[in-house]
Amino acid sequence: MAGQDPQGLVVELAPLSMALAGLTVSQTAGIMALPAATDQLPRYLVQGEMEPKTLLLIARTQSLVKHLQSALDASRYVIRWAPSSSQALGFDLHPSLLVLELPASGGTRSVARLKRRFDAPLLALAGKGQPGLAQADAYLVRPYRIGELVELIDTTLINHAPDIIRAENMSLDTEQRRLQVNGLVHQLRPLACSILALLMLRSGQVVPRDELFRRVWRTTDGEDSTRALDVHIAYLRRKLETDPRKPRLIVTERGVGYRLRPPD
Repeated sequence: MAGQDPQGLVVELAPLSMALAGLTVSQTAGIMALPAATDQLPRYLVQGEMEPKTLLLIARTQSLVKHLQSALDASRYVIRWAPSSSQALGFDLHPSLLVLELPASGGTRSVARLKRRFDAPLLALAGKGQPGLAQADAYLVRPYRIGELVELIDTTLINHAPDIIRAENMSLDTEQRRLQVNGLVHQLRPLACSILALLMLRSGQVVPRDELFRRVWRTTDGEDSTRALDVHIAYLRRKLETDPRKPRLIVTERGVGYRLRPPD
């Protein structure tokens, strides 16, 4: 649904049927690292719903808005549209990502002004060899498929998320509960995200079961916690392992706990 306001068009996306607990879209990217582990995991790791991300889309026409409206998950994204960078600069908002369709004449000045105005990464859509790409945080060269743009939006947000844990080529956005590994992005359940965060922070080392109970469930070993841990480890293996019956990523150290062995 769309409505006009003094600053531009606010687009509320129509719901899609994509399940949050399942695989989302294919990605590739490098990731920022989180500082060394602390004794307590962030409290938001066990929260449920996530606030939607705001995309500020600067494009001459609304056609791209309509394409993204049908391709993005409404629970995760809201689009604000401006027909020009000059109009976008007058917006009073804090976007999660800027998406700028570069004009044929260039775009270097627009990129610089937008990045000074907004504390957000900028994804540029451009023709081959067009100026402005060097200053952008990510870019996509025309022609492209809408699926490619959706993937790059997702990846750019993960790259610039404030709460990222990295282990080899695995990257976990703990705020969004999204894991990027082997070019794929997986949406995780809250407790599974907490478990994986601990394993990634101690990658290659054994994390004892009693430590997982204490730090994830805030309790000591017990029958209920044991069963819950086994269920969540099995869940992670079903999502991430090629063969969950023969795990190579999350390895059981019998009588002790679990060890993460990142893929090559």
